Amino acid sequence: MRRPRSNRAAMGTAVVCSLAFTFGAAAQADMNISAPTVQTPPDAMFEFPAPDDPAMAQYRDFQKRRVDVERQLRKIRATYFRNIRNIEIRQAGIERLRDFTDPASFPSLLDIFRREGDDVREAILDHLAALGTDESDGTLAWTAVFDDEKKIRRSAAERLTKRYQQTGEVSESVLWVVATGLRKGRSDVELGSAAHVANILRIYDAIPMMINAQVGGGGARSGDGTGALAYILVGTQQAFVSDLTPVVADSAVGFDPTISVITEGVVMRVIDAAVITYHMDVYYSLVDLASAGMGQPVPGFGFDDRKWREWYADEFLPHRRELERVQIAPSEGEPVEPPPGGGG
Repeated sequence: MRRPRSNRAAMGTAVVCSLAFTFGAAAQADMNISAPTVQTPPDAMFEFPAPDDPAMAQYRDFQKRRVDVERQLRKIRATYFRNIRNIEIRQAGIERLRDFTDPASFPSLLDIFRREGDDVREAILDHLAALGTDESDGTLAWTAVFDDEKKIRRSAAERLTKRYQQTGEVSESVLWVVATGLRKGRSDVELGSAAHVANILRIYDAIPMMINAQVGGGGARSGDGTGALAYILVGTQQAFVSDLTPVVADSAVGFDPTISVITEGVVMRVIDAAVITYHMDVYYSLVDLASAGMGQPVPGFGFDDRKWREWYADEFLPHRRELERVQIAPSEGEPVEPPPGGGG
C-alpha cells in the first residue's frame, strides 16, 4: 500500500517557502562542535512561532493563497493532462504552468502533477530553477531530498547545482531542507539524498551533521526472562539407525528401522542483540565534501565518530578560518599568498 505523500509534501514545501533557518545552529545542536557560523540558539531551531507572531500570520495567508491556486491547477490538469497524450496540448498546459510564480503555488505544483509524467514534472523543475528565488530554490531542495522517485530527486539536485554555479551562494531555505534531511531518525534514502545535496552544494557547515548521520543504531533488544532471543547451530549432523523393529507375517518377515540424528558442533544462544546501520551514501558524500573543504584527500577515518570529531575541530575549522583570513587580508592592503590546500 502506497503511503499518502500529498500532505507531507505540501507542508514541507510550504514551510520552506515561509520560514527562514540558520544552518550553523543545526550543526552545533547535532554535534558539540562550534560551527563556523552560528546565529541561532540550538534549542530554537525547529520551533514554530507563537500564534500571534507575524510569521504565523504570513503562514496563514500563504495557506489561503495556496487553496486558491490549487483550484486553478486542478482545472489545468483536467484540461491539458490526465489521460491526454497529444503533445501539443500537453505543451500548452506546461506553458500555462509557467504563469504560477507565487511561492504559494510551489507545493501544489509538485503535489497535483506528481503522476502526470516525467515531461510535466521535469518542466516544473525547470520552471522553479528559472525563477531563481529563495523559495523556489528551497522547493527544489525539498524535492531533491524527500521525493519518492530517485530520478526526480536527481533532476532537482542537478538544477540546484546549476543554480549554485551561477550564484555561488546557497539560500537559507536550502540549508533548512538539508538540515531537516540529515536529522537522526530519517530514512536511508532521505539521509543519503540530503548528504548528496550538501556535498554538491559544498555546504561545509553540514559536516558535523553528516558525521552523526553516517551511522544509525537503536535496534537493541534484550531477553525478557522467558528464554533466549534465538539459537544458532554451527555443526554437522549424521543419521544412524537407533532401533530396529521386526515385522512378521505369514511366510514373510521384515524390519521397521528407527532413524535418529546425532549432531556435533556448537550451539550459540543469543540473549541480547543490537542493530547498527552504516549509511554508505552519507559516508561517501562526507568524505568527498571534507576533502573538497581541505583541498586534499582526508585520512580514512571510516565510521569512527571520535576521529571525525577531532579532525573537524582540530584541522578543518582552523583551515577554514585561515582561508577566510586570507581572503579578507588583501582588501586591507596586505598581499597575502593563499595557504596550501585550497578549498573555499
